[in-house]
Amino acid sequence: MENNEQLLQQVKDLSIKVNGEVEESFGVLVLKVNAAYITETLTAAKKFTDVPCDFLHDLCGLDLVDHFEVVYQLSSLRGPQTLRVKAILNKENPVVDSVTRLWEGANYLEREAYDMFGIIFNGHPNLKRIYLWDDFEGYPLRKDYVTEPIEVRNITRTRIEGE
Repeated sequence: MENNEQLLQQVKDLSIKVNGEVEESFGVLVLKVNAAYITETLTAAKKFTDVPCDFLHDLCGLDLVDHFEVVYQLSSLRGPQTLRVKAILNKENPVVDSVTRLWEGANYLEREAYDMFGIIFNGHPNLKRIYLWDDFEGYPLRKDYVTEPIEVRNITRTRIEGE
């Protein structure tokens, strides 16, 4: 069986276990799962027989207005296979388990998603802002984050400089 066929079959089998959805996007297999299944899903993907997806390339947050997603870009240290796993999170309570136990490199990536989107990673060893200062209010990559128009900034700047 070719690597792609093996990977597809193992992803389909895993999707049944975790009640996920399998699709393909630009030639990459995508497995969407509820956030509650992310540790089980990624642990299984890392141990796929003959086609392990054991390298975490990237992790990022997405605000899709009605829900958040955390996207995990995986590949293999031993083969050409790639897999994208998307964890679906509730907008009102964006919480997912940290994967730092599986990949230490997830540490800073999860902190970035926390800093920009307010996504909470349960079990993270040091979940705090990585780019913005500690008392910064809000999460700037959320769709509902309000920024002031340039006109308001210019008026404020003029007042400060004029005083």
